[in-house]
Amino acid sequence: MTRFYTAPAAHLCASCLALLVWLASPAAAALETRGLLIGGVDVPVVIAEAQGTRLVLWLPPEDGPGPRQLPTARALAEAGIEVWMPDLHTGWFLAPGGYSLADVPAEAVGALLDAAAATGKRVYVLAGGRTGQLALAAARAWQSQPGRRGELGGLVLLYPKLYGRTPQGGEDAHFAPIVRATNAPVFVMQPENSSGWWRIADVAGALQTGGAPVYVQKLAGVSDGFEVRDATRPGEPEMTGRLPAMLGRALALLDAYGPAPSAVAAPAGPGEASGAEAGAELLRPVREPFAAPPLALPDLAGQPVDLAALRGQVVLVNFWATWCPPCVEEIPSLDRLHAQLAAHGFTVLAVDVGEDRATVERFLADRPVRFPVLLDPEGGSFKAWKAYAFPTSVLLDRAHRARYAVYGAFAWDSPEVVRTVRALLEEP
Repeated sequence: MTRFYTAPAAHLCASCLALLVWLASPAAAALETRGLLIGGVDVPVVIAEAQGTRLVLWLPPEDGPGPRQLPTARALAEAGIEVWMPDLHTGWFLAPGGYSLADVPAEAVGALLDAAAATGKRVYVLAGGRTGQLALAAARAWQSQPGRRGELGGLVLLYPKLYGRTPQGGEDAHFAPIVRATNAPVFVMQPENSSGWWRIADVAGALQTGGAPVYVQKLAGVSDGFEVRDATRPGEPEMTGRLPAMLGRALALLDAYGPAPSAVAAPAGPGEASGAEAGAELLRPVREPFAAPPLALPDLAGQPVDLAALRGQVVLVNFWATWCPPCVEEIPSLDRLHAQLAAHGFTVLAVDVGEDRATVERFLADRPVRFPVLLDPEGGSFKAWKAYAFPTSVLLDRAHRARYAVYGAFAWDSPEVVRTVRALLEEP
């Protein structure tokens, strides 16, 4: 059974500002960097010591550890929770970036977890994004380790990305094998402004396959990376300021289940291993063209728009949201592509996911577009079209078969894309 909680959108207040100032003050807990030799690798670890009985092993994001994490570590230490922050990129000489931690051995991180457990404290692993897969694998490696020390209290995963790779659109997604081979308690903190929120039930269900008890907390009004991003967006500093208290409550809930089992879960079934994937520089052909799912949604005027009524036209269906920077980035080129080819039987249907009409209208007030904008406030169409990221776009031919799909933003009016669309327009 999955238990859901909601952290409301953060709001700026005098007490929040005071807390942030206090966290940065000299009175806050001191940080010390130590070198730990793990499997022959010298790993620098920033440690915020505490006198309590809990220790959080905070694995870095793929872009590397950042200074915005330090106030959270200090605040946790002041609350009696020790924090270890290993610099895996330095230890393994890795350049920060997507999939940068794919070559870090789970067994090495498991040994690091064991070193933390040797303090006599109950250890919890905290990780964000794709590093969540490494955290799950490290927990399993620790469970498999003969003579392991101490207790693993569980894992806290921030906006976990647990698929072997991100589907390009219209594909079935497959979780990395480790996800279904986990039985340690897991607490998931999932931002609302994220494609992951619409798939959180699938994530929780996959984690539970191996016997893992799962909690889910919704973080309203923020997006993935809120706690590490340097160029913060509205609400992110305040939510980050509340993160230590939320983490303290998460650890208390994990404790209700006791430590992780001493035996590992049964091996996972077939899945997709994690690995670097090619960026979406151009439209990529759908492996097996398929009939487009139904799409009937209201536009900003409240009028129904049915994809079926556009049969005979080439249609680009684009799933987006106003809080998504890559989505915003590609809007002008989408509009130029629509304007260039609309007279030839081409249209763009931009489907905003999870937001109300007023929000979208305010956003578009100074960004006028010439293509229809539809509203999918409950994310039903986003899920039915097997979209897993923002933005995701599917290009249909005149018979409304999906021929090309892509996730991520790029220049839609580039010559290569225009040639691709024109070729579909010229088909019978």
